[in-house]
Amino acid sequence: MLTVGVEEEFLLLDPEGAVRPVADDVIRAIGDPRVKPELMSFQVETNSGVWTDLADLDRELRDLRSRVAGACRDLGVRLVAAGSPPMDDPGAELVTDAPRYRGLAERFPEATAAAGTCACQVHVGLPDRDLAVQVLARLRTWLPTLFALGTNSPVTSGRDSGWQSTRYARQLLWPTFAPPEPWADAAAYDAAVQELVDRGAALDARSVYFLARLSPRYPTIEIRIADTCLETADAVLLAGICRALVTVLVADVEQGRPAVKVSGTALRTALLAVAVDGRPPSSGPDEVTRAVVVARLLRTILPGTTGRDDADVLLCGLERVHREGTGADRQRRLLTTHRAPRVFVDVLASATAGEETP
Repeated sequence: MLTVGVEEEFLLLDPEGAVRPVADDVIRAIGDPRVKPELMSFQVETNSGVWTDLADLDRELRDLRSRVAGACRDLGVRLVAAGSPPMDDPGAELVTDAPRYRGLAERFPEATAAAGTCACQVHVGLPDRDLAVQVLARLRTWLPTLFALGTNSPVTSGRDSGWQSTRYARQLLWPTFAPPEPWADAAAYDAAVQELVDRGAALDARSVYFLARLSPRYPTIEIRIADTCLETADAVLLAGICRALVTVLVADVEQGRPAVKVSGTALRTALLAVAVDGRPPSSGPDEVTRAVVVARLLRTILPGTTGRDDADVLLCGLERVHREGTGADRQRRLLTTHRAPRVFVDVLASATAGEETP
């Protein structure tokens, strides 16, 4: 059974939705090593433990969100799970005061000025790095589907942007924000990462922002395509899907099944289409609806589930996404019914913390 863990990134907003550079104060108030700073001083990141049971992961993520949200309230700010700031665009002046982050800002000023985006990063344990690189190659075709289930940044400057993920558009300013290539083994992967660092496209291995990569710190595949999830249930669903999918792809590699190939151009086109309207483009005469996306995914991942409880989490979660939409869809509906910035921020914060929305 493969392990799974989740890193969640959050925004710190004032009651009207403006970003607040108080991450140090929040982290100090909590005093928990699982809560860490991020690139911008109006962001925090939480790191879960390593789990095999999705119910355990769910409990930890809910507890982390609740604790951080409580510390934020004590400081007069709101913890919000959105892929990009919904009300203002502060630029690069609020970079976290740490050597590595200052180095990123100096090397990539334009990308940093559009930063402050938040992702949900799922880690699936796979210590065999050669095997993990082969799995990465097979994950390429699934990145648009995972992204289609994980968009959550439709609002900018208090308005509906028309995009499902404005975070994706912002992240394209980083030179290495791209799908992984179909490398043959870990040596080829490491050589590609080192080449990017050597030619100045990344500051270090940690700032090679492939949409799925070998973690520079842990023996895991790190899947980084999704916006941060509006609700804990969304994050647990994404983690379970990623774990099941990697499990299936490992079996495919070990049994010598041929990989489905996709060109870089076609993959980037599909990802952009998801960022705009939430669905991968159709390669045939029929429209790719959310029901089609979910059905295709289920056929693939169910053999990779680890028991009835695991399968139930995925089935119920996917049915909920089909019925209620992604975080982006839910944010858009909330904006329609709660247009005042203060009320909109309150409902986002309530959803983030797992509280009943006003």
